[in-house]
Amino acid sequence: MKNKKFFCLLLLTGIIILFNGCRTSRQTTSIALSKMSKEERIESIKYQAIPFNTLSSSLRFSIKPGLNKSTTPANAQLRIIKDSIIQLSLRIPILNTEVARIIVTPEQVMIIDRNNRRYFSESIKTFKEKVSFDFDFYSLQALFTNQLFIAGKPSISLEDYKTFLLSEDDYLVKLKNTDSQGINYDFTSDFTKRIIQAEMYKDEINMNWLYKDFGLASNNKLFPMKMTMELTVPNDLITLNLTFNTVDIDNDFQIDTSIPNQYQRIDIEQIVKLIQSL
Repeated sequence: MKNKKFFCLLLLTGIIILFNGCRTSRQTTSIALSKMSKEERIESIKYQAIPFNTLSSSLRFSIKPGLNKSTTPANAQLRIIKDSIIQLSLRIPILNTEVARIIVTPEQVMIIDRNNRRYFSESIKTFKEKVSFDFDFYSLQALFTNQLFIAGKPSISLEDYKTFLLSEDDYLVKLKNTDSQGINYDFTSDFTKRIIQAEMYKDEINMNWLYKDFGLASNNKLFPMKMTMELTVPNDLITLNLTFNTVDIDNDFQIDTSIPNQYQRIDIEQIVKLIQSL
């Protein structure tokens, strides 16, 4: 019940690192894999990840917050400064006015409610304690940018390769890892050597992050222009669809994390109610 209580917050911030339930959806392809060792396979997948120092894109997203709920569409602006900050700005369609801003750094989580002049801010450590799961900035960054990752690490080293279990058939390869909290991570790739699905699961919660429609970003590297996140909780399925517009790489920008003086600080219970209302 506690996981259900927080699912709206987890969906919009992407802060979901606990999961179980359905098995990986197998995407079909008619092109066979080339033969590689595990180390070569991991290296080839890492090589396909888009290089960036900054990444930004306007996007359209829709949320279906349950099996019997209707889909809610909205606009957003995503900005990432690598290994430093992720900002998701939620906007009203047509008017494009910002209604909320979500900011995540390796040290802090912040949510700003523009409509009601309120904000939520906590350290990552305190945030973990309040929502009772292990939150990791670098895993979130990797999910948004279609990269292989190990929970809690900014990057994967050669020494980390041995921690992955490899399984494959003629067309699909899966790399599996398990972190210190017992959370399982499955990454599926095909002949393109790109990640087409990341799955995280534990106990009765499962999250699938699916990637498709790879198109050129501004640096002429391929990026998944559509992402779907499927969160399975007991007796329910929550779906988030992201459709990116032009993805700009290494543009120079600043992210404002200041809070206006007149804004009132609120707690996590109030921010969950806010996001449910959005």
